[in-house]
Amino acid sequence: MRFFSSPQAAIKAVLLSQVILGAGIVYLDMLTDSSRSAPSLFAPEDGAGIRPYRPDLRTAPDPSQPGAPAMRPMPTALEFAETEGAIRLDGQIATGDADRFAAWMDEARPTATLVSLDSSGGSVSDALAIGRTIRAAGFDTVVEDGAVCLSACPYLLAAGVNRRVEPGGFVGVHQHYFGKNTMLPAFLAVSDLQRAQASVMVYLTEMGVDLRLMVHALRTEPDEINMLTPDQMRDLGLVTVSQS
Repeated sequence: MRFFSSPQAAIKAVLLSQVILGAGIVYLDMLTDSSRSAPSLFAPEDGAGIRPYRPDLRTAPDPSQPGAPAMRPMPTALEFAETEGAIRLDGQIATGDADRFAAWMDEARPTATLVSLDSSGGSVSDALAIGRTIRAAGFDTVVEDGAVCLSACPYLLAAGVNRRVEPGGFVGVHQHYFGKNTMLPAFLAVSDLQRAQASVMVYLTEMGVDLRLMVHALRTEPDEINMLTPDQMRDLGLVTVSQS
């Protein structure tokens, strides 16, 4: 039996079904009572490492712990400097920072081969581009004692030929945030998200990092951060040099 008279008719039917499905998703989401907590397929298996996420602040893994460092402001865009034998990337990763970093590299011509990271994350696409610049230059990466590398920053860490996280340095991941107030149809928003996730998977493969890193990220809401343990980072290949 022929259900469609032509390939064009079949394509139109598929598109229509996607629009209907997207509308249904949006409608059900509007009906959801946000005050109720429901079980989630992607809920963290172990909440011990889950902390609130504040991109504008440098936060300890658990600010309530005695002796935790005071929270300090995080610059709204990456700042680049070569000091104490390292190239230092400090701040949130803003849109356009990849171009700024490439321009800084051309102008500063740093002699250091180690990139020290202290960033709460930000633009994923810029992080991937900066990471490829780091790998192409053959640099190593480190998260030093007292520094954080959160959200999109671990993609910079992954770019190092050799990469380590010192004791007292913290690395955390969560779901990529693309904004909740989108006017795109649901199926188009999902399509964009899938393409973005695919680009991250390609990148991690290029850098030699286990794709299971994305499982830890996808299980954690955008307003929270999942702090990775040294064993997890080593198992995923996110670090190549063990903590001492």
